[in-house]
Amino acid sequence: MRRLVPLLVACSLLLAGCSGVAPEASPTATETTDATTTTAPTAEPTATTAAPEPVGVEYVVRAGTIPDDVESVTATLQVVFVERSADVGPCWRETFAGPYKPTVTPIAPPEGECHRSATVTVDLTELDGDRSLARITAPGRFDAGHALVVTNVTATYGNGTAVEGVRVDERAAVVAGEPAGPYRVTLSLESYRDEDRPYDFWFVGEGPESG
Repeated sequence: MRRLVPLLVACSLLLAGCSGVAPEASPTATETTDATTTTAPTAEPTATTAAPEPVGVEYVVRAGTIPDDVESVTATLQVVFVERSADVGPCWRETFAGPYKPTVTPIAPPEGECHRSATVTVDLTELDGDRSLARITAPGRFDAGHALVVTNVTATYGNGTAVEGVRVDERAAVVAGEPAGPYRVTLSLESYRDEDRPYDFWFVGEGPESG
């Protein structure tokens, strides 16, 4: 019996030692992910087309024939530029109307755009030599041709009475192609009172003379 006591004590100590040792944790494998960098594609620069330089034209007008009994002749002028050569004419189609209506060949509408300048008014009786209408410009694409158009004419006698029966040649000058100039135009009020015509006076433009 005495021999069993030491044996039981030894077993108890052995069991206590075994229960106090914690098992080692097994190493856990870890996964690694390589970092990646995504570069956005660089947009290629878009080529830009430079706008064409403006075109310009200078008209110089002078007074021609004026009847002695006419005190003043006031003309309103405008420059019309065309974008396409085919529109030399259609861009001022209203000028083809006159005392002989309708025109023999109808004028078609313009295919492109037309650029009209601001109007300029001159009194022919006050002109002493040449008068420049200054340089008139338009966007660069309107380089196919241009015209000096008469939009209105009024005349009075010395007693202040309005002159009636005036036919107006509304196309004072027509130029095809890119402007050069300056262009000289002579404006006149011609009398036909002694002739059998449907009008007494005719406002006309002669030219243009370039240079």
